[in-house]
Amino acid sequence: MNSPLSANPFQTRRQAITFICVSLSIVIACVASLAVAEWYMPENEAGRQGVKTFYRTMTPMLSIWSAMGVWAFWKMPPRQRQARSS
Repeated sequence: MNSPLSANPFQTRRQAITFICVSLSIVIACVASLAVAEWYMPENEAGRQGVKTFYRTMTPMLSIWSAMGVWAFWKMPPRQRQARSS
């Protein structure tokens, strides 16, 4: 019996690759946001609170999108082999 969680949501390889690209873009944006927060927040109490807020919001998003990207990689349909005609 197939559960909805084990079903493959990707009909084509292109759909999985697109999802992986979106996931990778979001992960890069999260890392960039954390770097910008570390570099440009002022060195005072408000700045430290701001950096903490960035870490509290970006770290879970980074983790979840990384996991979804890996999941999409593993659920990617196999490559279709085309027979060559000579």
